[in-house]
Amino acid sequence: MRFSFIAIASAIAATSMVMAAPLRNLAKRDQASDNGILNFALTLEHLESEYYTQGLHKFGPDAFASYHLDDKVRERFVHIGEHEATHVKVLTSVIESMGGKPVPKCTYKFPLDNIETFIAVSRALEQTGVSAYLGSAAGITSKDLLTAAASIVTVEARQSSFLNELVGGEGAPYAFDTPLTPREVFTLASNFIESCPYDLGIAPFTQLKAEIKGDKVETSYEGEVKGRQEWCQFLYNNKMVVSRREECKLPPTVNGYVYVVITDTATPLTLKDEDHILAGPALLFRGNH
Repeated sequence: MRFSFIAIASAIAATSMVMAAPLRNLAKRDQASDNGILNFALTLEHLESEYYTQGLHKFGPDAFASYHLDDKVRERFVHIGEHEATHVKVLTSVIESMGGKPVPKCTYKFPLDNIETFIAVSRALEQTGVSAYLGSAAGITSKDLLTAAASIVTVEARQSSFLNELVGGEGAPYAFDTPLTPREVFTLASNFIESCPYDLGIAPFTQLKAEIKGDKVETSYEGEVKGRQEWCQFLYNNKMVVSRREECKLPPTVNGYVYVVITDTATPLTLKDEDHILAGPALLFRGNH
């Protein structure tokens, strides 16, 4: 099942509240390992904090009003951005207290063309954050870290629901959410990273371009091999639905987010085996206005 979790993403933080005290207790564990995990989390926190900083600097109250969004909506984004800035400060402090060197910010490439795009990317970041924490849950051995992670993922889910409803979608479209591996998470995050002054320690999969067209998904990626049998695998609601790529038929029960990956096998993916991924994941949304 897709819920066979792995560990490395245990400290991945997207948009959420981080409790400082449980994180400081991590100093009791192996510091070299923890510093690597926490710096990976800090890499993503830098990205998200900078995203909201840039977005809210560009889009003031008048810009939100032009899209018929009142001040309360922008205040909600300000609140999320404040959480992100807090995450950066807390993770930096924890890494330093453990004798590590916190990673600096990268250079980013955010699509900030308009409010609609700003909200769409925010929605993607929140959903990816939920999936990142779910992908780490079973690998967490520290009770303090597990408690901190649980407090984070519940806030992630609330913020994801807010953004779903903001664009006319269903707040909680499924009974289950979908866990992702660290490499899958970083593949999505790397869309917004232009360069970094350090080795990120993880290589993304080939980027997948995907677009919903009716009941099918059109896909493309660099390095495609003509004539090779390939499959679209759709991940959502703790399901793995497989379709031949030439059809790439969107499951009819998708009513919200769905991750799609291209594989060289029809065998459903697990979190322990990524060898058959050729490209992706891409994150798509269906059912919003």
